[in-house]
Amino acid sequence: MNERWLQKQARNCLRHYGCDDDMMPLDEDDWRELCARIAAAKERQPNADIYELVHDAVYRFIAGS
Repeated sequence: MNERWLQKQARNCLRHYGCDDDMMPLDEDDWRELCARIAAAKERQPNADIYELVHDAVYRFIAGS
């Protein structure tokens, strides 16, 4: 999966939850972890909508779970 595209989707989702780059700056490791979570979820659920997986992963990332 294209990591740059996943980052864009995750960034849009973070904005949806009221977080922007100033409020919640993510370093390179955080972005890698978030994209890895999304990619792993897609591998486990290949028929799932990627946008739902992104939202789920971002929510869990924000919640710290």
